[in-house]
Amino acid sequence: MRLKKAVDKYLRSRHFNSLSYSTQRNYESRLNYFCRMSVMGSTLGNVSVMNINAIKCNEMYDTWELENSIANANHNARVFSVLMNFLVSLDIINYNPMARVNKRTSTPRSVVWTHEQVITFLDTAFTKFDWRSIGLIVLMCYEWGQRPVDIRNLTWGDIDFDSDKVTITQTKRGATVELPIPDNLLVMLQHQRKDWDFQDYVVPHHRPQDSAYRPLTVSQMTALLREVKATAGLPDELQVGDLRKTAIVQMISSGVDHLAIQSVSGHKSVASLNPYNKFSLKTAKSALERRERE
Repeated sequence: MRLKKAVDKYLRSRHFNSLSYSTQRNYESRLNYFCRMSVMGSTLGNVSVMNINAIKCNEMYDTWELENSIANANHNARVFSVLMNFLVSLDIINYNPMARVNKRTSTPRSVVWTHEQVITFLDTAFTKFDWRSIGLIVLMCYEWGQRPVDIRNLTWGDIDFDSDKVTITQTKRGATVELPIPDNLLVMLQHQRKDWDFQDYVVPHHRPQDSAYRPLTVSQMTALLREVKATAGLPDELQVGDLRKTAIVQMISSGVDHLAIQSVSGHKSVASLNPYNKFSLKTAKSALERRERE
């Protein structure tokens, strides 16, 4: 049984129907997100549940953490465990592989990049061809405010050079956003296309074992990020996943309308942007000044 079929079976189960409406929506969204995850040139939904072992679950957990947070990884692990335990109860699999993953303690991240840190990183990354891929990923995440997973998997078909826009279907929420390509990024992408348009991915990795072109893996991206940060003298705590938060915080600080931010971030409600407000010193100062005037 493939994972997508297992998910469909669970969504029709008695256990799922016994959950509250909000929990059902959350579980269904997460489970569909799992099915859309890229693995070995395909999607996890097409993988047999018998082939999902503890090693694969550890890799998934690391991906969730690096591309978002420990809290997100732990929540995803809990939802995935619900599905695996359901399959165990039906004797489809023998054990829950996610139960063998060592989860980490969640501490809320408050790290955002400064504009100067982004510029320093990019100036360093674009000095070496081997670092150009991580430089492009960082630049795209920062300019567009998107998650690394969606940037790593971008294809040339997602980019319209005639109208200078990119179309991104977000893996986590399934939202589709159309974003303009700023001039500085457009030049970089045009150069990238000259070198790599013979294959599908905007930022490809060439696998020597089968000569296939695939997106950079999380571990490859992390290793490159670490090299550039060390060379540039940047704090080790900076992560690519923080760039989405950085972009949103900067938009909030600049007074951009929340509905306009939603069109970029893909959030379904204005309330979903509330967590980003706490990182904005400018917003806090504005609130205190208004209180004092009143």
